[in-house]
Amino acid sequence: MSGPVDNWDDLRIFLATTRAGTLARAGEALGINQSTVFRRIGALEERLGAQLFERRSRGYVLTATGERLSALVARMEDDVHAIERELVGSDQQLRGDVRVTTTDTLAIQLIGPYLAEFAKKCPGVRVSVNVDNRMFALGRGEADVAIRPGARPTEQDVVPRRICRVAGALYASADYVARNGTPRRRADLVRHRIIGVDESLAHVRYARHVDNLVGDASIAMRCSSLLTQCMAVEQGLGIAALPCFMLDRNPNVVRLFACEPELDNELWLVVHRDLRRAARIRAFVDSMTQQLEADRDLLQGKTRR
Repeated sequence: MSGPVDNWDDLRIFLATTRAGTLARAGEALGINQSTVFRRIGALEERLGAQLFERRSRGYVLTATGERLSALVARMEDDVHAIERELVGSDQQLRGDVRVTTTDTLAIQLIGPYLAEFAKKCPGVRVSVNVDNRMFALGRGEADVAIRPGARPTEQDVVPRRICRVAGALYASADYVARNGTPRRRADLVRHRIIGVDESLAHVRYARHVDNLVGDASIAMRCSSLLTQCMAVEQGLGIAALPCFMLDRNPNVVRLFACEPELDNELWLVVHRDLRRAARIRAFVDSMTQQLEADRDLLQGKTRR
């Protein structure tokens, strides 16, 4: 190696590229352009006197040297984030940033008013909301707090708080059932227009439920988000399985089959163990928990119009 590794930013770009596999995706993850990633990787390789990646048609693949460096840099990253968490965790001022990750459905359909209420209580705290259906790693500093539906989080060093179950059911618009009739049995669904999701949401329980009921042949439309499914139901395009909190308050939509919801999931509020002592993080978590629990009946499908 011709020179020392003395620039953490270059190492951070290198690590992002190893995880993303392409310069474009690495740049997107870091908020910089692709040409900057290319230049910084090249400069790092020149200083080290070693090739770190093999450039292939489908992306960047680590060389043997790159693999060794990647393991070392990942450990350095863990140490950097541990230092950051220690500093943040000891901060008792109600000011600064709180980075939150949640799904588009929760952000738009549920927690918007919660954020407004928190802003009134803690005007010195700036909340950054990353709306994404991916599970961001709190341990790598990608977020401070996560509000997630699904199974109990298993990520190391996080404190998950179960809020409640999130109920779901099958829905159609009043206009749709007026035109097409109301299915009386689940077997009747094969004669109706079913709105499913695409492969990007194949892990979502609601999607699996519909596919299990009718099979692929009966799916008239597929969407890449639950919000789009909700819109399609409201517009009378067909029947979909969705969380109750999205549609129970809509007077123009009908919940099919049973009075009680037939699906459920769990809702978690997750914070990194080292950050929960920080005043601004604690205030945010307490505020979100209080407001989510106030809407427990809505989330559990018990609030009907």
